[in-house]
Amino acid sequence: MRYGLRAALGAVVLLVTASTGCSGGDAISARPSASRAPASTAAPAPSDPDLTEVINRTRTTLMKSGAVGADAPGPQGLMLVESWPTGAAYAWETRDQRLCWASVAENAFSLRGCASKPMAIKNSTGVRPLATLFTDGWVRLFAADHQQVTSATCSGKPLEVRHVGTVAQGARTLYAVWFPDYTKGSIELSLSHDGTTSEATLRLSDAGDRTCAAVP
Repeated sequence: MRYGLRAALGAVVLLVTASTGCSGGDAISARPSASRAPASTAAPAPSDPDLTEVINRTRTTLMKSGAVGADAPGPQGLMLVESWPTGAAYAWETRDQRLCWASVAENAFSLRGCASKPMAIKNSTGVRPLATLFTDGWVRLFAADHQQVTSATCSGKPLEVRHVGTVAQGARTLYAVWFPDYTKGSIELSLSHDGTTSEATLRLSDAGDRTCAAVP
């Protein structure tokens, strides 16, 4: 289990149209979680903590003071991005089809942001960086439009990808990757759509001592 970097607590609120950031995991394929994809998932190891209580608490905190008013989630509700012993991170689609995200540590926000405009996807395909979330590490939230991520690599090594959920009436699929700290460079993604396959590069960051394959 990795619980290295803790997000600083605070009431920092970020309202942005788009956010660049980072994330990823060093584990191969998928960390144990029933909702993770695209790799097959496994039952949590006996030593893994039960995070049900912290997820319930942070959901309540978010719904009471962060995901409210015009930024309240639509019918789909909150989608879990990541959880750890002292907090959790979420993404959601508002009723007017804007994307929001937040990290909640203890009983306060460490980060919250919402796009100012509805998602406009139409028939486009591709991979889009969306936001950086600070959890017990460094998380890169991104989207694949009209495609599904089947695998990812960092410097040629398998990288764990979490399937977060779908938005924009199923046209956009949200994913997250986790790293223990800031990570430079990019990761390589394999995608599929209607029986066809393709490759894409997702840019991470220009900061940090950790490095994935450099962006061409």
